[in-house]
Amino acid sequence: MARLTPFERITLSVQAQIPIVRALERELGKEKAHALVRAALDEANRKMVAQRGSLLDIPTLKAEFAGFGEGVRYEFETVEETETLLRNEVTHCDYAEFMESIGARDLGQLLICDGDFAMADELGLKLERTKTCMAGDGHCNFCYHVKTQKTAP
Repeated sequence: MARLTPFERITLSVQAQIPIVRALERELGKEKAHALVRAALDEANRKMVAQRGSLLDIPTLKAEFAGFGEGVRYEFETVEETETLLRNEVTHCDYAEFMESIGARDLGQLLICDGDFAMADELGLKLERTKTCMAGDGHCNFCYHVKTQKTAP
């Protein structure tokens, strides 16, 4: 069986989630539905990345960030990198174009972008991001910080 690219895996999953989210929106209202979906997706994402069994360092994060765009147009530039920080600026994201093409760009933040925060946290990173292509900002400003590990007294 052929291995799916991250883009294929994510877009297949999102297409299955959209009708469920739309039904929840009708039943519960948008705010409550989105809060419920976000909590469920965050829990699932945390479990998925916890299976790695290790935290991410910056060199590994940098390599994996690049792999996220495998097979699609995903343009970004690393604007700052230290041992404890990685700042990337994404200038083109096919994920946003995909959500637009299926008429669900309004769910892109919820179903794709916002999952980055829980996954980063589970991997020992703090993500700061105030702009996304999905939201129409023209770019995504990712800034990952390695969380300091507390040692026992």
